[in-house]
This record gives sequence, C-alpha cells and structure tokens, in this order.
Amino acid sequence: MKELDSRAWRAFHKIGTSLLPHLGRQVTNHSGISGAEYVVLVALSELPVPSVNLNRLATGLGWEISRMSHQISRMEESGLVKKIRNVEDSRRFDVSITTKGRRLTESAVPLQSQEINHCFSNILNKQQMETLIEISEVISKHMKEHHPLNKKVEK
Repeated sequence: MKELDSRAWRAFHKIGTSLLPHLGRQVTNHSGISGAEYVVLVALSELPVPSVNLNRLATGLGWEISRMSHQISRMEESGLVKKIRNVEDSRRFDVSITTKGRRLTESAVPLQSQEINHCFSNILNKQQMETLIEISEVISKHMKEHHPLNKKVEK
C-alpha cells in the first residue's frame, strides 16, 4: 500500500507542477496577464453584482486574505480592478473589475479555454473526468472540514 500511496501522490503532484504552470504561462503569453490576475478577473467578471468584498473574494478563490489584498493592490495599479471602501464597514474594501480588466478577460477566456481543452478536456474520457471530480470533492471536503484556510493557529 505504501508504494501505491507514493505513486498516487507523485501522479497528483505532477499535475500541479506541469499543467497548472503551463496554463499560467499560456494566459500570460496570449493576454499579458499573470495566471493569478486571470483567476481574479474571471471571478470578478462572473459576479452577478458590480462588486464584492475583498475577504469574500479571497475565501471564494481559496486564497489567504493577505495574498488577495496584495494581488488586488497590484491589479489596481495596473488599472484592472478598482478597490473602494465598503459603505457599511470602512475597515473593509470591495473590489470591482474595470473596463480594461473586463476587455482583457473577454479576450483571454476563449484562448485559455482552448488551451484547457487541449491539455485537459480533450485527453480525458468521461469516466476519468468523473473520477477526477469525485477525488477532488473528497479532498476538498476533507480540507474544508479539517484544515480551513483562514483558521487561526492556536499557540
């Protein structure tokens, strides 16, 4: 069983070290934005409302709040997003996508979708995709229940 554990972990790890960086490089090559910027812009462009609380966006993407805050500050400097103080709580910020950010997203999504299809969807059969979904859901559920992202570490 130990050998199977090791092989399974290495196989999973290969996806993270090959596919995900490749997709990040591709989005940069065809749109000039980083993989992280792409993820944030897509999330903002799919919102049913004009803006979202920065903390809620971080939680939705599974990011640490400090990482999201730094990312949004860089993206605001580039004119991709706008950060405004929350009207109900001036200690918090809301984030919205700018016209420039929306244009970049609209041009990047079809190209990124083609690359995802090329490296992922077109090479897996239906059973493999269903198995991958099942595996991802089991691991995600465990992480959420036993290792929540923004849980305070007790000393």
